Amino acid sequence: MLIAPDKQPFGRLSAGCIEEEVADRAQQVIRTGKPFVWTVDLRSRFACDGSIQVFVERLWKPNPFLEALIRMIDDREPFLVATSYRLTDSEPGTGLTDKRESEHDEEFIEEMRPPVRLIVFGDYADAEAVLHLSKFLGWQVELALDADTLPVGDPLTACVVMTHHFGRDIVALRKVFQGSFGYIGLLGPRQRKNLLLNELMNEGIALKNISALHSPAGLDIGSESPEEIALAVVAEIQATLTRRKGGRLRERDEPIHKVRKPEICNELR
Repeated sequence: MLIAPDKQPFGRLSAGCIEEEVADRAQQVIRTGKPFVWTVDLRSRFACDGSIQVFVERLWKPNPFLEALIRMIDDREPFLVATSYRLTDSEPGTGLTDKRESEHDEEFIEEMRPPVRLIVFGDYADAEAVLHLSKFLGWQVELALDADTLPVGDPLTACVVMTHHFGRDIVALRKVFQGSFGYIGLLGPRQRKNLLLNELMNEGIALKNISALHSPAGLDIGSESPEEIALAVVAEIQATLTRRKGGRLRERDEPIHKVRKPEICNELR
């Protein structure tokens, strides 16, 4: 979470329980540059399980960590950072690293991954709804009207083909299947999908990424309107990229949240 001198926060650490207090406490760090660690007992204060340790540090300029974050938006390459919150260190704080394991208990290794990028190929009302919802989630969103502008893709990039035009869909899928997208969605019924795929295979195109195709795109939530269809499609993208099934949380046996491990960096590369 980034905190400005006027206490304006950007991002969150929780569901909203501790942000205001963290922003207040951070003002002293902004003034003095001296970091601190604050432990919050969630059981006594909010009746939640466990506790949170919040490390607050001042970001100086120039800052390699922030510069790497900015570069990642363009190159979409993940990187690792190490945060030492042992206040007895000469310079506690966050910096770039190439190590994958902490050197002591008061050091945290985290992989910084690029945001989800969504490429929407189409320009109808349902495409507008997908774009709007994806932007609200903070994804990188691009509208493509020309297949030649479609990127190669990466495991955190999704592409939804929704032109409602058979010929344009063929052109788009021809390009997308040659990429490395983490999700490929196609609007329309199964019969239409089969016709499109047969056409591409008759052209001799190797559909190396066909396993990523989701068609009809979206989760089964009874969508009818463009906005409801957008909700179903975006939810399926989220579930696919995080390797979830998209079922009901009350029916999930495992914990809802999992700790992200640095090993995923190898998968992305």
